[in-house]
Formats: sequence, structure tokens, C-alpha cells
Amino acid sequence: MSTDTPTDAASDVASVADCLAIGSIVNSNSHMDYTVEIYNQHDRDRDPEPQEYGFGQPVFVHTTIDGTQYVMMGVIYDTQLVDPDQGRTGPRLAQDDQHQFTPGYVEERTTLAGVALLGTAEVTSDDSIRSPEHGMPPWTLSVDDTVLRCPDAVTVAFHTDEDGGLRMAYWDRLLDVAGDFGAEVTLAMIERLRDAFDEGDSNQQVLDVIERNVRWQASTDRGVVRR
Repeated sequence: MSTDTPTDAASDVASVADCLAIGSIVNSNSHMDYTVEIYNQHDRDRDPEPQEYGFGQPVFVHTTIDGTQYVMMGVIYDTQLVDPDQGRTGPRLAQDDQHQFTPGYVEERTTLAGVALLGTAEVTSDDSIRSPEHGMPPWTLSVDDTVLRCPDAVTVAFHTDEDGGLRMAYWDRLLDVAGDFGAEVTLAMIERLRDAFDEGDSNQQVLDVIERNVRWQASTDRGVVRR
């Protein structure tokens, strides 16, 4: 599976093949909460644009468990900028065991993204997904696992059952994992799904119900949700 294809999110095909790699796992805060280092121009021929790893962007990791391919689905709920040079007043010197100054430049500024896992799905032979599960994944991700931007069609497939009905069983857990941004990232996912269904589709009514519940819970916990 290629991880460097320039565009994938605009595809209408529900395929997890040839998706844009946006970063790699560098840390975890819990079984459901991971930190991703976003690739820069030194890591890939085509590094992701800011809008491609923005708040509420669905992502996935493609993995194989006991010979079966899965995607572990997630969503970006936070970002953090890291600049190791902040506060330094001059050039850094070599370490004590180095006998000469080594001015080699290494790009250490980076962007970290928080990813909350949403669930899993099996990958079929044609690179589509089936049997989406919105429960807690039984497996963990690994450091250096590649995180890919999830095409909109795959996001929709993950949220619909065999009859085309909407499923969003993770939303209460997402509120907890994403913490202060739980309500906002859930609402961002609702908006993304709302755009995928035609006006008048019964799934729009389900999204309305979930949105009201999210807003009510947010208003109960910490005040009115602002959009």
C-alpha cells in the first residue's frame, strides 16, 4: 500500500489504499489516545498540508492481526507545536564526546497531533472496509505506525451499517478521551457526516439527535458549546 499519493481524501471510492500518510505514532496517553508526529518536508516527498491534518480530520492506521488486515480508525482532536530552539540565545555546541563543532542542521520543529481512536474495521481484498466496530479496539498501536488520512467515503462506510443506517456508538467515549475538546470534535464529525448524506435522508435526523445530546452534555459539564 502506497503512503505517498498526493491526493486521497477527495476520492469518492471507499478504499483505504493509496491514502496520504500524514504522520507516525510517537507516544500514547492511554489505550485510546495517541500522539502523532506530523510529517514535514524532510520526511516525505509530499508532506501534508495543514488542512489535511486539521481538527476533526478522520485518520486510520492499517495493521495486520493474525493474518487479517484491519484499519484502526481515529480522529484528530488536538494539535501542539514543538520548537526545541525556543528560548535559546545562540548556536548549540557539540556534545562533550565530540571533538569538533558540528554545524549540521536538523529540523526539530514539528507539529504533534492528538488522535482518539474510534474503533476498527476489517479490510477486504479490494481495500474497502467491512464489519466496522465502534467499541474499544482490543489491540494497541505501535511507535512509528503510519497514520493516514481517511477518505470521506471510508469515513461514511465506517459509520453506516449494512442497511445504510447511521452508527456513531463511540461518541460518548470520544467525549471522555478528547477531554476539553470532546464536544467540539464530536460536532466536527457530525458535520462531516451530515455533508455526506442527502438532505431529507433519515440519517440526518439521527445526526440531529446525537448533536442535541452532545450539546446538552457539554452545556451540563462546562457551559454552552460555541461553534
